[in-house]
Amino acid sequence: MALTTACASSPSGPSAAPGGSSPDAAGAVAVTVSDIDGTTRTIPDGKPAALFFFSAGCGECAEGADSLNKASTALGSSADYLLVDVDPREPKETINGFRDYIKAPELPAVIDTEATLTTRYKVTSISTLVVVDAKGDVTFRATDPPAEKIQEELTKAGAQ
Repeated sequence: MALTTACASSPSGPSAAPGGSSPDAAGAVAVTVSDIDGTTRTIPDGKPAALFFFSAGCGECAEGADSLNKASTALGSSADYLLVDVDPREPKETINGFRDYIKAPELPAVIDTEATLTTRYKVTSISTLVVVDAKGDVTFRATDPPAEKIQEELTKAGAQ
């Protein structure tokens, strides 16, 4: 799988199909991964989730990750949040440094070493945010959306 690794934000904006379901929705099968802190995470896990695909070496990605963190602070446990590092060569320490840089050391992060999440959610470039509803359907995707948009889309997907 080829993954675009340019750090510049894409001019493409958010996308969603009528009725809230994306034409490239992944479907209802859950994906289970282990985060860099050793916790098992299942997406979806009975509630909406926002996944932000990044690389620690991408300067533009810090803004999108910060927006995810702000959305997680605003909505709390009514949704799941996950930073997905698409560079399997980046060690845990580098990702922890990235989380510290965006002042979000508690935000869960995984290294997508087998491109499981990247493939599942059809991500082709970094700085992509994907919202998944509780059934596992992709309801929203965008490049570096602001925190308010992430909150809005998670709420549409069922977050309280």
